[in-house]
Amino acid sequence: MFEGNMATGRMHARLRVIAAAVLSAFAVSASAGDEDLYFSELPIVASVSRLPQRLADAPGAVTVIDRTLIKASGARNFVDLLRLVPGFQVTPHNQEGGIVAYHGLSNEEYTPRVQVLLDGRSLYSPLFKSGVNWNLIPVALENIERIEVMRGANGVSYGSNALLGVINIITQDASQTHGWMLAANHGNNSVRDQTVRWGGRVSGADLRMTAKLTGDGGFQKMFDGSLGWFDPHDARHAGLFDLRADIPLGNHDELRVGLSHAEDVSQYGRPASLSDPFRDLAQHSTSLSLEWSRVIAPGEEFKLRYAHVDDWFSGAYDERVSFGVQSGQNVSFTNRNRAGGRSTVDELEFQYLLSPWHKTRLVWGGALKYVTLQSVDQFYLAPRQTRATERVFGNLEWNAGAAWLVNFGASIENDSIAGSFVDPRVSVSYRLQPDHTLRFIASRAHRTPSLYEANGSQRKLPDGGSSPVDITYLAQGVLRPERVDTLEVGYLGEWKSLRASLDVRAFREKIPNRIQIVPTALPASSADNRDSDKDRFFDRSILLGGIPYPYGRADAAMNLENVVVRGYEYQFRWQPFESTRLLYNHALIQTEAVLNDLAPIAEKFAENIDKIPAQTRRSAPRNSQSAMLIQQLPHDFDLSVMYYKSGLMQWLRNSYTNPYERIDWRLARSFKLAGVRAELAYTAQMANHDMEGRRNTRIAKELHWLSLRLDF
Repeated sequence: MFEGNMATGRMHARLRVIAAAVLSAFAVSASAGDEDLYFSELPIVASVSRLPQRLADAPGAVTVIDRTLIKASGARNFVDLLRLVPGFQVTPHNQEGGIVAYHGLSNEEYTPRVQVLLDGRSLYSPLFKSGVNWNLIPVALENIERIEVMRGANGVSYGSNALLGVINIITQDASQTHGWMLAANHGNNSVRDQTVRWGGRVSGADLRMTAKLTGDGGFQKMFDGSLGWFDPHDARHAGLFDLRADIPLGNHDELRVGLSHAEDVSQYGRPASLSDPFRDLAQHSTSLSLEWSRVIAPGEEFKLRYAHVDDWFSGAYDERVSFGVQSGQNVSFTNRNRAGGRSTVDELEFQYLLSPWHKTRLVWGGALKYVTLQSVDQFYLAPRQTRATERVFGNLEWNAGAAWLVNFGASIENDSIAGSFVDPRVSVSYRLQPDHTLRFIASRAHRTPSLYEANGSQRKLPDGGSSPVDITYLAQGVLRPERVDTLEVGYLGEWKSLRASLDVRAFREKIPNRIQIVPTALPASSADNRDSDKDRFFDRSILLGGIPYPYGRADAAMNLENVVVRGYEYQFRWQPFESTRLLYNHALIQTEAVLNDLAPIAEKFAENIDKIPAQTRRSAPRNSQSAMLIQQLPHDFDLSVMYYKSGLMQWLRNSYTNPYERIDWRLARSFKLAGVRAELAYTAQMANHDMEGRRNTRIAKELHWLSLRLDF
């Protein structure tokens, strides 16, 4: 049913033309080398302080997902990989995209508190409420070298939005992907994926080009009070084109060029509904990035990076709206929902790494960012919004002795919407033994409010008319940036003779001014027609001390909640045999939340106010676990089994998901086919039972598919 969609057809045709035109311009080069399947040494990471460091020396806990784990997981989309990180929760992927939460705080449509980077470029989008649209991640999993996930605040290195953590996606150098790669998935629920990649060397530059199409049928079960259980209208198709060029400019300089375009068309709507009709939502993201790096001397390097990103989406539709007015009568009309908009981001950043004194290393730099956003839907009163940000940052590593390592860092950021703030961090590491380290960290980070939270205005009114009107969102007052103060103690131990490692993190994260969107009283200058006089003056909330709203009410963002998250998490990795690799993660999280001020909340039912901190307290499960076994079998077979377990949690304010256990598995065989390296695999997800999505009324059923990959 979805394959015939015109928007999808146009998207596929456009991507095929782009891919064919660019790929045909280059000849086939030598094939890529074999991958190393297993490792025993702890890796070097650069995502925490921007200094290349051993894991034991980094001022934070890091989970590394390498190419072996990516392939063995059988994941079709990026968000599923984050299930392998302790403390992370992920919803099953459908047309809405996944919600990703680290330590909860998940009552948002997109992910606004974990910074996501792709080769240094932030994937946060002002169009998508300063969050990450996981349906538009512009990278094929086959091109990822590794993913470094810092578990903890890192505003020092990456500024606003790195409130609770950082996900850094690092792709392979173009020189590592010479030759052709063809891959396809075919399975139930209309799973259809195709990937083609070419890499080679042209005029001294290493190039890589990738085109990918993905599609599936979304969730298979949905509940509606009037319809019961039914197969929802939520299939989706997506496409991606990606180009990377690594161009040497001499013995000490290199230019890296990246160009990507990601598209997605998703179905929405319910059968026979006038308020939620069948429709398509189309969206895309296009980016250009340039990075010049110069190696000045051993241990001294300069980088300059520029990125331009253009995001767009359109999902306009006619919806039937009904509500009661002051007289007590009901009105009904057709509203033209203008969901959609466009944003651009231009960012310039430099960093300089050097060793200024004996036993010290320093990285410092600065960034400028300018944002434009156009959306009649999100900003009815002023559709064009702009934002400017300036930031300087630095981190100093000092080897204070044979057993002590100290990291000092700070970032100063000025935002045209939220003002100025400072994010400091101090980390002290003590080596109990050469391979066993304790670390103590104190840090502060901020999240600036999105343009929508700070300046948004939304309303519903008859198409072509001016009254009656229902104002659904109206920003009021000045929002302060969210702040988190973190204290943590960590331990990292490695037993090389056993090829095992253990990483433990105990933490306390305090957010005294979390931004929450709540109903508030409208001013006389912006009155609406919705709500009867009884609701405005004499409802139960007024009798219990609430506020009247004589001019109506609308949602607004306010710094209302005091949140404390404490607990511990650990990850254990063990390679008992050359052919066996085991991973186990566990997180225990306890969240406390209270509202600082009830006065601004205009809620007609007092018990609804209690839902706000209650959802925050249940937004992270008390216990969650994940485990993975990778086993090399005879005759070039590989088996991997993944196990995920989570307690009850509440993604959204008015819904919850029950505790679950999930099992995925993958069986693959490598072989040669007429001189071509090939792999055939069978993957099953949710093999043990169905899984609830962000609501317990949305059900994802078992998926299974065959995969074929050819490298030549």
